Amino acid sequence: MSGLPPGVARFVDAVQAAMPSTRALFRYWTETRRDGVPLRRTEIDPAALRDILPYLLLGDIETEPFRVLFRLIGTGVADFSRQDFSGQYLDELVYSARDSVSWTDCYRYVHDERIGLVGVNELNFADGRVTSYEFAILPLSRGEDPAGSFIAIEAYDDFDRLLIPDLNPVRRR
Repeated sequence: MSGLPPGVARFVDAVQAAMPSTRALFRYWTETRRDGVPLRRTEIDPAALRDILPYLLLGDIETEPFRVLFRLIGTGVADFSRQDFSGQYLDELVYSARDSVSWTDCYRYVHDERIGLVGVNELNFADGRVTSYEFAILPLSRGEDPAGSFIAIEAYDDFDRLLIPDLNPVRRR
């Protein structure tokens, strides 16, 4: 992959994140790396991430063909997406009426470059209003692939939960 997807940056320092939850995830990810290699998805300690668990996504990145499998999404992500898409592949979801980010491009970049991303996703409401939230995607090891899994966060720290019903939902194809 040649360049970063629009609206995102390589995540190399916690100060790049505006949201406390994103910084907390980055610090955990950085502190748990061994010789520069990230943890495996199965080694994540939920107790260490207790305060941000509702906003986390865990999954695998498959390369042939390229697909992203969401193994588990937090309850906050399910609420904001207006569905629980745990066990679904990214290409089975329709999010273009809601999100500004090309998620496939982001996950492909994380896998190919083996580095995390941080960015802002604009959310479209059914009535045309727009708001945004910060997100980060960080690679995790799987088998011999140092970026075959991921941990991600959708940081809704400042989002008014009463607005959720007005958001365009993520839909299944």
